[in-house]
Amino acid sequence: MALYVGDLRKGGASRGMAQFQEVMVQQLESSMDQELEHLLHTASGNEKEVSRKDFEGFKKLFHRFLKVNGPSVEWIKIQRPPEDSIQPYERVASRGLPHSVADCLDKLVVVKLNGGLGTSMGCKGPKSLISVRNENTFLDLTVKQIELRQPRQNCAKQ
Repeated sequence: MALYVGDLRKGGASRGMAQFQEVMVQQLESSMDQELEHLLHTASGNEKEVSRKDFEGFKKLFHRFLKVNGPSVEWIKIQRPPEDSIQPYERVASRGLPHSVADCLDKLVVVKLNGGLGTSMGCKGPKSLISVRNENTFLDLTVKQIELRQPRQNCAKQ
């Protein structure tokens, strides 16, 4: 479905904007369908059927996401970070690595913030417990990433 600027002017601005938004949603969904079909052709055998089911679920969530009118960013409230909070790479690189990377990593704290899209897509409960791959949740994947790094750097397990 094509939509032209002249069509938007017919029937007032609000009707025109609604038409425009509907066309944009249709184009986004069409584009997503094409990309998922392209990906599906790269799968083989049993993997193809599992992927097809996963893609159908994703398409439903994506459709719901596109239909939700969520809050927009209030750009006037966004401020630049303090000048000394971001350092150029050259300045950091010139310091070199610490003597004991493991000591530094033992002091490392990981704060994982999952985005807010889950709620607008209809997910309830803690987003870190959403199953994302092979029955693993976001939290499981984060813990596994940290556990993989600990032995490489001889870090203490906490």
